[in-house]
Amino acid sequence: MKAAVLVGLEQVELQERPEPEAGPGWVVVKVESASLCGTDAHQYDGRIDTPFPRVPGHDFAGRVESIGDDVDPTWVGRAVAVKPSLPCGECLECAQDKPFDCKKKKLIGLWSDGCLTEKIAVPVVNLIPRPDDVEAWQASLLEPIAVGLNTVDRLRILLGETVVVLGQGPIGLALTRLCALSGAGQLIVTDAREAPFEVSRAYGASDCLDVTQVDAKERVLELTGGLGADIVVETSGFPSSSAMVLDLVRKEGKVAHIGWANDLPPLPVIPIMAKTLTVFGVGGNGGRGQYERALELVRTGRLDLDPMVTHRFSLDDIGEAFAVAASKSDGAIKVVVTP
Repeated sequence: MKAAVLVGLEQVELQERPEPEAGPGWVVVKVESASLCGTDAHQYDGRIDTPFPRVPGHDFAGRVESIGDDVDPTWVGRAVAVKPSLPCGECLECAQDKPFDCKKKKLIGLWSDGCLTEKIAVPVVNLIPRPDDVEAWQASLLEPIAVGLNTVDRLRILLGETVVVLGQGPIGLALTRLCALSGAGQLIVTDAREAPFEVSRAYGASDCLDVTQVDAKERVLELTGGLGADIVVETSGFPSSSAMVLDLVRKEGKVAHIGWANDLPPLPVIPIMAKTLTVFGVGGNGGRGQYERALELVRTGRLDLDPMVTHRFSLDDIGEAFAVAASKSDGAIKVVVTP
């Protein structure tokens, strides 16, 4: 079968790989749609460490092709979305049938070969049945929504609060929509490109700040009467964005960090203490119903994913797909790949 393989920095090849087999408790999924995430792009450009060679990718949907022992045979042929974190299967949490509380769970495509291939083996506990009215490409975009939901769950936004979302990539855009649905009042977003702002406004942003054109700190303080925002969320994973988070939040406000890369600066303790801030580190999608809720938001039309998808490629054109996703050229927001 065909698989995209990262063989070095900014080097991706299409290779032939053996077809996977389903062990006990596992299934083989035929991949119908995959989407490229910021993690994939950072593996490609070196901002996140990864061993080479590696089949990347963790955001995907497909159909169950075969099953291993101890798996209900009715799974065969079912359309599914797939949670991307692999439980270890050996710890106390896994033994107690709490795989998503597993402290050793690892992201598909980062610590193991991923979904940018024609078929992939995954544990049956990672499967989410996909309704007929949710298409494969939509289900392959659930990860940024689930991460956004995990963030909103922790922040507990109050109606009318002022929220700043730094970065308008897929997670930032999903979070913008979720903050709007959660009742945010003034909803300020930033990015280093104008391209995503049309989507940001459609998703509920009240103010869009291009950080290459304005001083974001100065403008946020102007928009908030000098007080700062009630909540600030950093989604981009860029050092300059991370460095200004504490300057944008009001006293006794809340801060959440989602963006991840190797070169982020440490958060200084004194400003956190001086402002009596609550700081949340959000390390993923939560794994406690966020994926299922994300699927429901898509199914009901509460979150329209069409505006977010800007580019589509076949697996045969994976080199171009990665180049576009990593460089964000041609207004790229979300890149979808079809095997």
